[in-house]
Formats: sequence, structure tokens, C-alpha cells
Amino acid sequence: MNQHTLRLVEPRQTASLTAHVEAHKHWELPSGTPVLRRGLCALAQPVLTRVQHTPVFLFHDATVLLIAAGRLDLDDDTHPLAIDAQASLLLVEPGTCVDLVKTPDDHEKCFRSIFLTLSATLLETFQRTSHAHLSDEAKQAPYTLTALDDDLAATFQLVLDSVDIKRVSDERLQCRLMDLLFALAERGHVFRGPKQSGTAGRLRTLISEAPDRGWTAHEAGRALAMSEATLRRRLASESVRFENLLIDTRMHHALMLLQTTSWSIPHVAQACGYQSPARFSERFRARFGYLPSGVR
Repeated sequence: MNQHTLRLVEPRQTASLTAHVEAHKHWELPSGTPVLRRGLCALAQPVLTRVQHTPVFLFHDATVLLIAAGRLDLDDDTHPLAIDAQASLLLVEPGTCVDLVKTPDDHEKCFRSIFLTLSATLLETFQRTSHAHLSDEAKQAPYTLTALDDDLAATFQLVLDSVDIKRVSDERLQCRLMDLLFALAERGHVFRGPKQSGTAGRLRTLISEAPDRGWTAHEAGRALAMSEATLRRRLASESVRFENLLIDTRMHHALMLLQTTSWSIPHVAQACGYQSPARFSERFRARFGYLPSGVR
């Protein structure tokens, strides 16, 4: 995935991020693709102008989500939750599958959010080097809200400002991400390890880093240091088919691109490994229930 700058408006020095979120108007609309810092995190700013229902959306990685405008409804059949734009962060455990409904704000006429995902490698480093432990609540709830106080807001803002600045090295960004994880741990939340940590999880991570590549089971197996036969056998033991996982990973990527860029449908299709926009649209509708053109 190419890295493009996400333009984030700098907060006034005398105001906290909390005040900006409550005002609902200090986050600039996205102008590029999601930003990926391999092995660390990814950042995106989805924007929608119409109500969108996304069935069985997979949060593959641990996610920190801020609703800047509109409302988000989540439901995994056991923990329904509705979130309006407010001074809170939504923390989603890795491997969580939910039905999502995004509803635009009556005033801004759009839904906007800040979507930060944290890699499994980063979480493993944090758990190995810290003394933070999972609380009982964190073990049970697939997602939870935490208040965005001034200290947490400043920590979160520093991470966002650092993700796509080339002069901020991976080492420095990792320190700032670790600081965010420590801040969350102080407030009682420690992300657990990914549910899908086996071969399927490794494969999804591999594909998501280059969804436009012409992946085959043979090439994916080689990238994961195993034969195609071994890859398929291990996936079968996890009740996963290579072809289904490939399509699902690409469709999740397509959904994010449609929400964060103004790219044409053919451009999005190519970025997801499809030369035929019609074939891409068929796959997308089969997965989400509507055409790519229905997202915007």
C-alpha cells in the first residue's frame, strides 16, 4: 500500500483535542489513502455522506476509533453499542466481528471518524516489556469506551501527528504508540492478543499489506515460508479457505478506500488486485450487499 499524507488540522495550542472533538469541525476531511507503517500501525479517516450498513465487519487488528461526526452502531449479537460524536475513544479488540451502521450527522451531513489500528507485533512488544495485565472487563468485552481526558487526548494527538511524518522514525513512532498503550492501561484497558493468530491471521496480514498483488496460494505460502500444500492444510485446520480469505481481505481494503479517497471505482479495483471493475463490483456486492458506488 502506498503511503499518502493524511492532512490533520493542528489543534489550537490553547485547546485540547477534547474541545475539538466536541466542536465537531476541527478535523479536516481526508485527501489520500490510509497510511500504513508496517509492523506498527495504520491510520485512516473514513468519511460517508449516507447511512451505511456493513455486515460482519472484521477488526483484524486492535483498533482505536474516534467518532468525529455522526453516529456509529455496533452489534456482535451480545454487546450492542451506539456511539455519537463525543470526547471518547472506542477500543476494539483484535479479531472482533460486528455489524456496523454509520449514520451521518444532521449538521455536517456526513459521518467522520479517525481509525487507528495497532499491529500484533506492537501489542506483543508492549505485553512483553510492560507489567500491564488484562482486566476482567477487557477479557470479556470485544469493545469498550474510554473517556478522552486532556492527557489521553494529547497522547493520542501526538500519535496521529507522527504516523505519516517521514522525519519521525519507526523507532520514535513505536515509542509514542507504546505511550498510548500505557495511557490506556492506566485507564484499565489492555488489548489482548489477536484471536486469529494462526496461519489465517498471518496470511490476512500479509495480503492486507499488498492487496493489489496477484496473490496465489503458492506465492503466499512461499512468503510465509511454507509450501502451498502446507498452507492449505493449515488453513483447513482453522476452517479457512485461501480464496475466501483473499477476497475478504481485499473487500475490507476496498471498503476503506471508498470511505477515505475520491478514487474512481476502476482505480479502487486495481488497488485491490482486480483488473476488471465489473468483477470487482460483483465481489464487493456479494460481500457487503451493495455496489461500491453505494458507499459514497
